[in-house]
Amino acid sequence: MKKTIQSREFLRLTVAFGEFVKVRNYKQGRSNLYKNIITEFLIWLEQAGISRIQNVTSKESVKYLEYLSSRPKKRGNGILAEKTIKLHLFVQGLFQVYLLENKEIQNTYYIPSITGGTQKPRNILTIEEIRLVYEHAENEMEKALLSIAYGCGLRRSEIANLDLKDVNLIKGMLVVRQGKGNKRREVPMSDTVLNYLTKYVRDERPERLTGRNQNEEAFFINSRGRRSTGENLNEILNKMIEQTGKFELVQKEITLHCLRHSIAYHLVENNAGIDFIRSFLGHTQINTTYIYAIQNKKRKPVVNF
Repeated sequence: MKKTIQSREFLRLTVAFGEFVKVRNYKQGRSNLYKNIITEFLIWLEQAGISRIQNVTSKESVKYLEYLSSRPKKRGNGILAEKTIKLHLFVQGLFQVYLLENKEIQNTYYIPSITGGTQKPRNILTIEEIRLVYEHAENEMEKALLSIAYGCGLRRSEIANLDLKDVNLIKGMLVVRQGKGNKRREVPMSDTVLNYLTKYVRDERPERLTGRNQNEEAFFINSRGRRSTGENLNEILNKMIEQTGKFELVQKEITLHCLRHSIAYHLVENNAGIDFIRSFLGHTQINTTYIYAIQNKKRKPVVNF
């Protein structure tokens, strides 16, 4: 990888960002650590054929994290430590704050996160892969599961706790009564999602309760007519993915939570409004929009969904 920036525009941004960091008094010792981190990012962009910051998309952001995850250390042996990669992500969040405040960009791009001791971005499905999984759903319950996890962006625990009364097919609205932090939220359903859920509730769910407890409140019920657990629902998703026969998709190790990340990614790609995304996913902060309270020096740009 080359060591210097070629573009005058990118050189200007590195200098301006360096001043931004100093004015905001972000602690980085006596070095220009944050500026150097962004310099490396901009050099990588140039090598990827991008010379304007406005042209950066979520696709490049994910590829850059893949690059960081395999980059050798500049000193010593081995690749970058996870804490170093997280620092790069943090600084990219600050960089986006600078870009937005100074109107260098109009829309943010998705910055993936790393968790659980792994050095790879959370697995995200493309639109085409989402469609492929839908095509291999064997029944209305499986299509409804995809629609709740991806189309409504619910967490696994929220899906498992969902009751029939929480899904208003007339108003096209789904209610999460106790989300993360015991927060209640309402999630709008698209016509496609509404269609799949209606078919499940009208045709298939009653069959699953035949000869069993007709008063079961759970939206998703297992073969015994009882509430499905999050683990069981993940197993159903894994079966659908395996049935696609697509090796690359199976290797992604997709879970229900990955579908939530996928819809967040796609909303940002389609320039959905910040307030809508925050409300849709039930977040006070959301990593795909990088909106922070500037005075809070302890803020974290990467937020777990």
